[in-house]
Amino acid sequence: MIKAQVSNKILNQSYGVKIQGDQTSFTIWSPSANKLQLCLYRTSKAIRRKIYDMTCEDDIWSIVFDENLEGYFYTFLKDGFEIVDPYAQSVNGNSTKGAVLSAKDVNPEGFLDHKRPKPIKKSEAIIYELHVKDFSVGEHMPFEYGGKYLAFTEKGLTYQGEKIGIDHLIELGITHVHLLPIYDFITANDYDDESYNWGYDPYLFNAPEGSYSTDPDDPKSRILELKTLIQALHEADIFVVLDVVYNHTYFGGTSNFHRLMPFVFHRFDDKGHFQNGSGCGNELDTEHPFVRRFILDSLKFWLEVYQVDGFRFDLMGLYDAEFSKMISDELSVIEPDILLYGEPWTGGPSGLLHDKQMLKGKQRETRISLFNDDFRNAIKGSNDGEDLGFVGGGIYRKEDIYAGCYGSIHFNHDIIGFSRIASDSINYVSSHDNLILMDKIAKSDHHRPFEEKQNMNTTALAMVLLSFGIPFIQAGTEFLRSKYGDHNSYKSSAFVNRIHWSYKHAHRHVYDFIKEVIAFRKSQKVFTLEDPEVIKKSVHMFDDIEGVVRYLIESPYDEDEDMIYIAYNGSSKDKSFYVDGFKIRIDGALYYHDKCFIEDNILHLPRYSSVVLIKNK
Repeated sequence: MIKAQVSNKILNQSYGVKIQGDQTSFTIWSPSANKLQLCLYRTSKAIRRKIYDMTCEDDIWSIVFDENLEGYFYTFLKDGFEIVDPYAQSVNGNSTKGAVLSAKDVNPEGFLDHKRPKPIKKSEAIIYELHVKDFSVGEHMPFEYGGKYLAFTEKGLTYQGEKIGIDHLIELGITHVHLLPIYDFITANDYDDESYNWGYDPYLFNAPEGSYSTDPDDPKSRILELKTLIQALHEADIFVVLDVVYNHTYFGGTSNFHRLMPFVFHRFDDKGHFQNGSGCGNELDTEHPFVRRFILDSLKFWLEVYQVDGFRFDLMGLYDAEFSKMISDELSVIEPDILLYGEPWTGGPSGLLHDKQMLKGKQRETRISLFNDDFRNAIKGSNDGEDLGFVGGGIYRKEDIYAGCYGSIHFNHDIIGFSRIASDSINYVSSHDNLILMDKIAKSDHHRPFEEKQNMNTTALAMVLLSFGIPFIQAGTEFLRSKYGDHNSYKSSAFVNRIHWSYKHAHRHVYDFIKEVIAFRKSQKVFTLEDPEVIKKSVHMFDDIEGVVRYLIESPYDEDEDMIYIAYNGSSKDKSFYVDGFKIRIDGALYYHDKCFIEDNILHLPRYSSVVLIKNK
């Protein structure tokens, strides 16, 4: 197996379809092809086609038409296989043909100069992970565009008297919506509203997913509607982060990449077998210069044409650290305030050498933040098991808890995290993968009273939201969302995955608490501290109490409360301790009878509860 050589000419060439006035060109690199042809279709569902021979120079295949072919559809023909262009910016329903168009020229009214949120520091971000279909699908919901991009534009909707949809996001106070994959993925049927997948099965990285559009066969529809979604969130003062999966392709040997460019895009072992660090059958070779060029071009395309504000990288351990720094450097030139973060692990043994993988610690030379699984596991225990961590009185490393609370910086000889600065750490307790938080807690002890389970949920989220670093919460956990114990719901029904908006009314007290914690975080500038030295000067630890995490924050900012005392009781026993002159600002004991209270300067903190105290000098 010999990798194709790549010249500067190949790297600098523009690929895909280009429309310039009355001229349309198609260009692709295919180093192994002896013959390559273009198939041109008049409509999205046409069977009849016209076939044209493409010309080749230095393995770059192209053809130019002296007419504007916008509205046509196309494929490439090689060795008897019709291949959808990897550079296609839109497609027909179920992605059998590329669309002849330019996405930058397809815009809803006002999009090009719409008002975007005012830039904020990374440490000011509060991320809300959300799946497009989960957000609005379901019977008896008032959404006109349930399960579609356009549901994000629907304002003024309520269910059981509670705000839902985009009004809920505004009311909650989050700053960033992290959308699970919205590029074109292969396993959802565009014509079946019941079809469901998370979207981690990439097919076309530059085309929006068709199953979320109102008209999958109109290639402009998905572009317009996705841009309308982005515009609606921006005008609601919410940033948009795209979940991207440049670590593998759904197909391996039959993928459009491999058929056009064999042994270029993927990693292979010495015998020519696909490496499988993704756990999905293959992994992309981020060390190959052409792959790097493709990924960077794709990221810049989404950043510039769709005006998104950041990216979340799936299985970033499959990216080499050198390329990760290139991503950070090049995207930051375009958008200095871009938010970049990813998973610092792989999905299995990789063909990329371990010391080259983008793992924790490697982010130090980049602007990329990483998910903090040490903090996650210390708070709740394993993702899908019955064991518990700090919240629930299970086994945990005290040092991991405190490190997470302090942004995973090097705090002292015992508390040492991976972060160079606090915003390197994405703090979370659940995401789309594995059991959602309430289901994890329920699995740990089916007989535990509901009041205790709800407090465990809220205490875990409070720890995420009140720690230094960047908080990240999974949609619906703010009102005890459940997936009925399904720990891997990537292709389960929409009923299992959807946000049950009735939970907001049923668990309003939980929602109100999370909203209050978010508002408090945003009101106190001290939580945006990133510099380890400043954090260390501002944070004061107390002597250990078994099952309790507590510390004092003295803010250097005049507009903040002078002193903020944060305490979490993760144990099954009520605790009490001295708190001289403080008053309760946020009571995280949501039991129907037991509440936090201070008597004679002694704080009484019920089991599985959190509290925020304040005192001004």
